[in-house]
Amino acid sequence: MDFRELVSKMLKLEILVLGLSLFLVYLVSTAIYNLYFHPLAKLPGPFWARVSTIPSWYHTKNQNRHLWLLKLQEHYGPEFRHRPDSACINTPSAYRHIYGPRGNVKKSDQYKVWPRTVDALNTWNTTSVEIHAHKRRVLNYAFSEAALRSAEPFIHKNVDRWIELLGQRKGQGQDWTESINMADQVTYLVFDILGDLCFGKCFDMKETGSNLTYVVEMMIGFLETMHVVGWAPWRDAWVYLKPRGLDQVLALTLPATVKSWDAFVASCQESRARTQYEIEGKLDAETRKDFFHWLWEAKDPESGRGYTLPELNAECELLTIAGSDTTATVLSALLFYLSRNHNVQDRLADEVLAKFSTYDEIKSGNKLQSCQYLTAFLHEGMRMAPPVGADPSREVLEGGMTINERYYPAGSLVSTAFWSMQYNNDYYPAPLRFRPERWIVGEEGSTEESVAVAESAFCTFSTGPRGCVGKNMAWLEMRIVIAKLIWEFEVKRDPNSNLGGGSSNGEWGRRHEDQYQTWDIFVSNRKGPLVHLKKRVHENS
Repeated sequence: MDFRELVSKMLKLEILVLGLSLFLVYLVSTAIYNLYFHPLAKLPGPFWARVSTIPSWYHTKNQNRHLWLLKLQEHYGPEFRHRPDSACINTPSAYRHIYGPRGNVKKSDQYKVWPRTVDALNTWNTTSVEIHAHKRRVLNYAFSEAALRSAEPFIHKNVDRWIELLGQRKGQGQDWTESINMADQVTYLVFDILGDLCFGKCFDMKETGSNLTYVVEMMIGFLETMHVVGWAPWRDAWVYLKPRGLDQVLALTLPATVKSWDAFVASCQESRARTQYEIEGKLDAETRKDFFHWLWEAKDPESGRGYTLPELNAECELLTIAGSDTTATVLSALLFYLSRNHNVQDRLADEVLAKFSTYDEIKSGNKLQSCQYLTAFLHEGMRMAPPVGADPSREVLEGGMTINERYYPAGSLVSTAFWSMQYNNDYYPAPLRFRPERWIVGEEGSTEESVAVAESAFCTFSTGPRGCVGKNMAWLEMRIVIAKLIWEFEVKRDPNSNLGGGSSNGEWGRRHEDQYQTWDIFVSNRKGPLVHLKKRVHENS
């Protein structure tokens, strides 16, 4: 080896050592800053979570982030730090402050990974306060009282067919149906309802032999992947590269199933838009008053501007996917608890059968609204299985924000962990027990004060300008589905399966067999329950 080669190798080694040294200095200095000088340094939290984003990402990847945050709450109290830049504040006052109209926040950059392209923004994934405000004002029109009244026939049509199909799943001479995975069945039902409302076409997923049921697993896979990216240490690089070629690369690598679904949705959108164009100007034309119709007609009351057709299509696709994931999660949990709590099922059946003389009487109105136990049953299901279990993250804007007497400067990430707050013993005594009575004054020791506390900590639908726009629609769907199902069937668990429940040898937070389990993929993924159904015998039949 000659002298020049030796010098060259030594220089390369020195550069490598220097680079490693600088990287080590960066890591150490960042850790020292995060631990002692960061604006959130005084908040308690696990050592490694205060130093690095990796623990948070790890639990996101393992789909147990909601359980991890609950464990941190039990160890550190309701206010803690779970990333160097993030504070979780699980109190009713903080929840209302962060997510309510007074919150000086916007959605965090985690949401920027979700749009298929940087231009494909909808009400949910945009982080801009101004863009969201415009889109939300238009979207509110589709969930007005008039819009919900016109949506109800589509709900009944699909629920009635769904119940008919469930009743057919038994052998000749048998009283009880075969074992049915209700997580699948309620997902198919809600997809069909929303397809009918948003695209003018029921997807018929609930029908035997449907060729669209693959969409459910496809959507789950997409959510699993993008949720992990959203919390990854390298997320900012992903967001930076999206408009700089990454979107095009991802488009080229789409699986065939995604392309097939996109083509199907595009054909539905085109057909529904063509129908809307054709009836414009025809005074005597019969109008299909679904969500597409209301969004087509909607205008922002401030600007007078409505949605463009691409914007409208984006919102309809969002409503279909988000609406199916959220409502189906709660319905799955409700059927899990219904099949394991016979006293609850009996009381619910007594109330529904006393209120309604016939199956067809079950519809929106005073009678359905006055079903007190049904409302409490739904509340308790949403408490124990919120569709979004972890912490929808918000970034504090310029000027900062004071929450529970603690100041958070601009750039801080703040949130409330919904699962954690709804399993807090201070607000919900015996939180692992499914107890609708906790929502009714005078029942099992529930007082006006305890019910008010429970209601103050209930955050399933979020609140404020980013709260769930479809909340009233979800309530209507769940009331109709449960009331009609309980009118028509008795429900019992499959004695050979505890699918959906916890296990005594499961991880922390999953060891209670009678608690419905969910997996955090931003929304809640779930499995089961497996149940049997039997035609209910009515006294007047």
